[in-house]
Amino acid sequence: MLVPGEAGMFLRRYCRTKDGKTHTYYALVESVRTEAGPRQHVVAYLGELNHDQERRWQRTVVFHNRQGEDRQLRLFPDAEPVSVPDDPDVVQIRLDSVGWTNARRFGDVWLSLWLWKFLHLDEIVGRHVPQGKETVRPADIVAIEVINRLCAPCSEFALAEHWYRSTALEDLLGVPDSAVTKDRLYRTLDRLLEAQQAIENDLKNQFGRLFQLDYDLLLYDLTSTYFEGLAAENELARRGYSRDHRSDCQQIVLALIVTREGFPLAHLTLAGNTQDLQTVERIVTTIEARFGKSQRVWVMDRGMISEDTLKFLGRSGRRYLLATRRGELAAFADHLGAGGWQRLPDNPDVEVKLLKRKRVHYLLARSRPRRQKERAIRRRQRHGLARSLAKLQKRIEEGRLKSRDKILESVGRLKGRFPKARSFVTITVSKTKPARMSYGWLREKFRAALAADGAYLLRSNQGGWSAEEFWETYIQLTVVEHAFRVLKSELLLRPIWHHYSGRTQSHVLVCVLAYALWKTLDHLAKRAGLETEIRKPDPRRGRAAPKPRPMTPEVILRELGQIAIGDILLETTDGQKLALRRVARPMAEQKRILGALGLEIPERLSQDRIL
Repeated sequence: MLVPGEAGMFLRRYCRTKDGKTHTYYALVESVRTEAGPRQHVVAYLGELNHDQERRWQRTVVFHNRQGEDRQLRLFPDAEPVSVPDDPDVVQIRLDSVGWTNARRFGDVWLSLWLWKFLHLDEIVGRHVPQGKETVRPADIVAIEVINRLCAPCSEFALAEHWYRSTALEDLLGVPDSAVTKDRLYRTLDRLLEAQQAIENDLKNQFGRLFQLDYDLLLYDLTSTYFEGLAAENELARRGYSRDHRSDCQQIVLALIVTREGFPLAHLTLAGNTQDLQTVERIVTTIEARFGKSQRVWVMDRGMISEDTLKFLGRSGRRYLLATRRGELAAFADHLGAGGWQRLPDNPDVEVKLLKRKRVHYLLARSRPRRQKERAIRRRQRHGLARSLAKLQKRIEEGRLKSRDKILESVGRLKGRFPKARSFVTITVSKTKPARMSYGWLREKFRAALAADGAYLLRSNQGGWSAEEFWETYIQLTVVEHAFRVLKSELLLRPIWHHYSGRTQSHVLVCVLAYALWKTLDHLAKRAGLETEIRKPDPRRGRAAPKPRPMTPEVILRELGQIAIGDILLETTDGQKLALRRVARPMAEQKRILGALGLEIPERLSQDRIL
């Protein structure tokens, strides 16, 4: 127990038995006075000391307090007191000089590097991007780029200038901060792009060995991401349909193929004006050339469907599952109002009906939440259009708007403003002077739309599926959509700042490799059953109180990112300075995460030294 006036730091002993042998470790502990009384926390581990070393520390360490008075402290509180003899080898430490400096991020980058080596990406990249005359291995530079994208995405300039030296990667990789420059990062990215296909092929094999994946079903989808700036010299930067609602910017299109579990298999970076239909044959042919023509099923969204696409996918024994376009529901209008619907046991809000026409299998599905959403959107737009038409007609009748051309312009603006409702109304503008406007609602068409609300149609040339299997296979496309969200929001795929097409493709490749680490961590966390903890449950909320949920990679990296590495500085009375580089002790939540993943943070990365 500490007495007022005594030192605030001491050594604490920890014992651990492994393989029948007892190991003794010591940690530097600081006592802090708080309003609730004295509290103690471990500043850093000092490692293992044998019995002789313990006695030497016990006998020789003398602290000088701030008043300059000598006072021997029991650094091992649980040991028997040992007298301090007059020994010329006594080491006297000044208590007021004990400090903690050079603190840097450790936990998140350490875990990311572990994931990098767990997937053998160090060996894969090193094999396909070998070291030439470079003083630093290209594989290490790629690892730095990918780990940055996973932990704290930033530009290559910011990485080289600020981020790298704020982390423990220099200690972990042995690459000095002076060697991590913007130019070296760019040169390595240019070489990495040449090895993209070989790296993806080896990574696919590694996924299969580690997680026993099968590739009988592939999920394929497209997204877009936009550029900041003009990107005038970038061949891929084009204007097209923007999924990010940034039609004011040029963009690229990213085609991504993932497994049913969400692991990335391959990707292509395409020009921003590429149409969805133009990519299907290219993607399927590329995958078949790289991985063979196995009996796999391709799952795609409605944007990929056309007569040519169906003919191509139907050849050579290829199998597919596609969502049809909205207009094809009209051919199944009779089935929408008829019976025979089957409610899914695991999703009671969805009803399905299995149909077959010729050699094509169809699944008619309708979702209650989807129906409510579609009706709410149409209702809001229909009411808005009705109010606007009434106001426009009043202006015309009062003589404030007489020109037929001006009236037609106003009608056009209303149709553009309410696209979901304009097909249910007919608007007529007379050619008389002054012009008159009349409109009427198409009630039968509106009733047909109500009947089709929440319904969608799937088609496949794969037989033998039950209605439930058919629907669940298609719903797995949400895995690709989630991958796109992670790439854009967590790994900051967007926006793109690169001016050259090669650098743009390298940027996308680094993001995909970072997503491979992200997905691996996500898979390991789910396999370990790792969940968030609700530390302050509110019993008054009952069933509405927050519940534990699977812990995401973002939360894991954020928690472990609080573990730092730094130097403990000690100064002797004869002027010598000691630096003990140590990793901070994990807190309770961090220990729980590491324990669930089966990992253990190292206590030190290098030997102690005298400054």
